[in-house]
Amino acid sequence: MTTNANEPTPPTWQANQNRHTRFRTILSVLRQYNVLSNLARQKHPQQVRLAFEELGPTFIKIGQILSSRTDIVKPAFANEFKKLQDNVKRDPFETVKQTIETQTGKTMAEMFASFDEEPFASASMGQTHHATLLNGQKVVVKVQHPGIDAEVALDISLFERALPLLRYIPESSVIDLREMVAEIKRSLFNELDTSIEVKNGTRFYRLNNRQDIIQVPKVYGDYSTQKVLVNQYMAGTSIQHFMATLNDADLNDDHQYDDERRYLAHTLVTNFLKQVFEDGFFHADPHPGNILLRELKPQDMGYHTPAKRKTGHIHRETLPPYRLVYLDFGMMGSISPALMAGIANVVIAVTTENTRQVGRAILAISNRTGEVDEEAFFSALAPFLSQYYNSGLGDIDFQGLLFEMVKVCRTNNIQVNPAVTMLGKAFGTIEGIVEILDPSLSMMDVARPFARKYMREHFDLRQELEDGALATLQGLRDTPKLPSRLLSALDTFENGQTRVNIVFSHRKQFIDQIDSMVNKVVLAVILAALIVGSSLLVQSHPDNNWITNIGIFGYVTAVIVIIGLAIGTLHSWYRHWRHKQ
Repeated sequence: MTTNANEPTPPTWQANQNRHTRFRTILSVLRQYNVLSNLARQKHPQQVRLAFEELGPTFIKIGQILSSRTDIVKPAFANEFKKLQDNVKRDPFETVKQTIETQTGKTMAEMFASFDEEPFASASMGQTHHATLLNGQKVVVKVQHPGIDAEVALDISLFERALPLLRYIPESSVIDLREMVAEIKRSLFNELDTSIEVKNGTRFYRLNNRQDIIQVPKVYGDYSTQKVLVNQYMAGTSIQHFMATLNDADLNDDHQYDDERRYLAHTLVTNFLKQVFEDGFFHADPHPGNILLRELKPQDMGYHTPAKRKTGHIHRETLPPYRLVYLDFGMMGSISPALMAGIANVVIAVTTENTRQVGRAILAISNRTGEVDEEAFFSALAPFLSQYYNSGLGDIDFQGLLFEMVKVCRTNNIQVNPAVTMLGKAFGTIEGIVEILDPSLSMMDVARPFARKYMREHFDLRQELEDGALATLQGLRDTPKLPSRLLSALDTFENGQTRVNIVFSHRKQFIDQIDSMVNKVVLAVILAALIVGSSLLVQSHPDNNWITNIGIFGYVTAVIVIIGLAIGTLHSWYRHWRHKQ
């Protein structure tokens, strides 16, 4: 029996078969729950969540990523995606052991004094175990599920193949699905490469560990690989639990935690703004689940650390007996010096409550993807800014505000820098925590001194003087020419050669509409002439079949064109109606 050399080998055939089966499954579920249309039109988030849960780990992780990206999806979607649960089967210890030893090239005994065989947490990408290094240091070890990288790559490639279905979706989409998939792809592949989180965690530790009451677990790069991450273990409870305790205390009018909550709030805000304006490197996903509150005991190291600052009316000789611990460094943001200066300008502009000044500051840190009508942009920006100016911290839906502002920018051909949208999302998350800890604290009030300090430190007096001197010199050179230019203008006006250019908003759209109206009028005249001419041909030569057929052909052509116009008009009305739904 001979085998054709062009036929795939059994493993390749099986892989292709699995690929086709998975593609049919994804396509079937996307159609069943109308996922692409719901995402594009930002409707029915529950259906999308159910579809992601049915499609498994990769799509669950996609939903979890989108739950923190309110610049991409509406808050209703973000809140629905937070309900996604990982129903991932835990890998047996032998599989975990094989992954660690294969990745590190060392045996478990050469790295760990002890290793808990049962994971204490399991998620879409991997599971986490408690362990102890040979030097006695307690650590947490995150190990990727075997084959998850290939599964993610397959699902993402198949999801990209499903995107051509977009042509069946009305043009009322709010978001660019292709852009969204590209962003998700980058996030997923970055998370699969643990070495990126190692670099992020090491840098964040160097910049923020022991800054006031902030603590950061140490990343052990020597033990970590592309699929294994080893971090220092730090005991503590999620700050989310503490916030729930505060809500219960508020219901009972208990002021036991007042000083503590104000100190925590001010520390979170101050440290976050330091990350932005001093480090240019910030935690982009500081939700309550990624921040622990660790209570110290008198025998613990750091219990008697001297305090370096005064918070409000609270003055301490030593730091309070608790620490804030940051976790999870998979999603971090970086800001260049130029962008940092632009953000400082935005913060300072918000202080003025001048919409134009804020709008210009936003334009300075954004990209223009087409013709921008600045006046229209300022007008669309005003309602959102006035809402922020006139509302208290607890009255602002920051997620909704961010989404609507990004939407306004896109509508006006303005592409917001991705680092800025990431910063805005992180800012809103921190602000949500602060609103519970200390509603009287305004992040903008704390941000302004940071922005002003940054502008002062980066103010180059010599350069400013040189620029001013050059502008003055140019003005002095042009001054003698003013009388002659004024006389020339008066002569032009006297001779009747004056021309006035009027500029108005949305000129291109207006011209396009006028052009469309003229075309319709011309087409109507032509149709009327065709019908009248056909009638004359039929009536004037009833015995001449050839001329009569020409007249009938004219009738049929006119009817077809009229039906086409009617269908086009009805379709336009339908799209407009779908857009309003």
